[in-house]
Amino acid sequence: MDYNLHILIVEDELLIAEMLKDMLIDMEYKVVGIAKNFQSGIDLLQQKKEINFAILDINLNETHTGFDMANTLRELSIPFVFLTSYSDKKTIQDALVYHPNAFLIKPFSTVDLYTTLEIVKKSKKQTSKFVIIKDGHLNVKLAVSSILWIKSENVYIEVVTNEKTYLVRTSLDKFLEELDDKCIMRIHRSYLINLNHISD
Repeated sequence: MDYNLHILIVEDELLIAEMLKDMLIDMEYKVVGIAKNFQSGIDLLQQKKEINFAILDINLNETHTGFDMANTLRELSIPFVFLTSYSDKKTIQDALVYHPNAFLIKPFSTVDLYTTLEIVKKSKKQTSKFVIIKDGHLNVKLAVSSILWIKSENVYIEVVTNEKTYLVRTSLDKFLEELDDKCIMRIHRSYLINLNHISD
């Protein structure tokens, strides 16, 4: 992953979004875009392929929240930080389900932002794990973190993500060996699960 950070800001309060953008630019980070809601965030992700990090307000004052955006980012293996005015136990517990890389509590200082991003950069320097699978006539590079579970069906396996289910001709044993990831656990002779997607 490119750690020159190319950052997407998803924040419905324009003043906060602009302040955050100015702070990031002063720190010499590249702000790729500002989205005021879920849909504009999705549009920017589709248009700006260089986005490799996001700062998400949890409460976007609409049907879709920062949690919905977090799901999309996890599918794309893009790390993110939650931005919120709430630091109560319930909000934090709800947010932890989405595995953010950090939290920023409003109001925050330049030092808070700098420290958060430096910690994220250091923790994410490990290379993201991928697996190559066959999808029809295409070879697909699939992030291991995007896999929810895998089910064995005779000589095929179903690799399930939030966005798509892939049918791959291989054995469960062989696929597990290729993954070589401690987060993928066998719970049954026909099933593997990704522990990072389990809440209880």
